[in-house]
Amino acid sequence: MDYNTIASHLNNFKKLVESNGDKNTIAQQLGPLKLAATIYLEKPTSTTNVSDKVLKDLVLAREILELISLYSIKIKEIDSFERSFNQLRPYYYDYKSIIPASQLEFQIIGLNLMRLLAQHKTSEFHSELELISVDNLNNVFIKFPLVIEKSITEGSYNKVVHSKTDVPSEYYQIFCDILVDSIKEDIANCSEKSFKTLSLKDAEKVLLFNNTSQFQQYIKDRNWKVQGDTITFGNTDNQAVDIPSLQLIHQTLHYAKELERIV
Repeated sequence: MDYNTIASHLNNFKKLVESNGDKNTIAQQLGPLKLAATIYLEKPTSTTNVSDKVLKDLVLAREILELISLYSIKIKEIDSFERSFNQLRPYYYDYKSIIPASQLEFQIIGLNLMRLLAQHKTSEFHSELELISVDNLNNVFIKFPLVIEKSITEGSYNKVVHSKTDVPSEYYQIFCDILVDSIKEDIANCSEKSFKTLSLKDAEKVLLFNNTSQFQQYIKDRNWKVQGDTITFGNTDNQAVDIPSLQLIHQTLHYAKELERIV
């Protein structure tokens, strides 16, 4: 497959994605593009004396992998995004001295940071940060996951929820949604272990719901018992408290999260 054929396939892929084309048709384009990026387009054996043809191939291969990465997020295939990002690593770190910078680079690196946060891979998150120069930490795409990570560490979960309205690009939204759902699950699990009962009003606030019908459905899904305006968790632990104040709820859950993080 020559350069022009590959470029034509990529152009068709972009048009289909931008027009929300048929998924099966798009999938048919993906196979040849993945092969092109990994096999047909030439890679250098070193970063010195690289021919113009190889440099041209590198830029096209990088663009293919970047667009596949973004499309993977669009269709919520996070594992596919992770694979594509790992294939992009040499383009962002090894070949950066020989090819022009990509306009999508920091957005995709930031999305990978969001993926790591959403998957609770904190140590990997910080390892990835070490690869980013200090000058680029204020880039809007990098700064966003940094702010999210700080909010999670502080237990400021409402900030994570509100961040969904201030994402630097639409692709960040899916990871914000995953994070919020994960935080709700963690809070619910901690609540069940820490408290015997909890008022509906406080539970709705601490679980970050702003929609009562969704909150009611969540209660049903977790099989919590509701008596009057109180949720009963069925916790028999003598250290669990009965109908705590909202301040105590936040303190208890924050300490529980900190303990999990340290362990």
